[in-house]
Amino acid sequence: MKRYVFCILLLALPPAAAVEPQFEINGLVVDQTLSRIGHLFYEELINGWEVPDDAGTITVYERPDIFAGNIIWVEVNDTIVFQDRVGTRPSGIEEKAQAARALLDSYIKRHKDALEGLEIY
Repeated sequence: MKRYVFCILLLALPPAAAVEPQFEINGLVVDQTLSRIGHLFYEELINGWEVPDDAGTITVYERPDIFAGNIIWVEVNDTIVFQDRVGTRPSGIEEKAQAARALLDSYIKRHKDALEGLEIY
């Protein structure tokens, strides 16, 4: 009986309630990397970086590539801001993370300035 009541309640929900919500949390940096090198890149990226509150959601992704090392990219609110290949060794990860951080800072500042220019902010 409980099972039938649950099924009826589930079917009574509007379709929008079953869809995953789309929202952004400002200043959140999400790690979606897969390998040890990817996690190291993420740690180097956020280490000592004060993420601006109005940055939006920043996500670090990684895709395996067996021929040329993994591909890492960083998105701000679903816009790719940085993309590069990383090898299987940790050498050079710190420099790539610093380059990504510089691009992120620049992108966030330009985006904020553009919104202020439109008087939407």
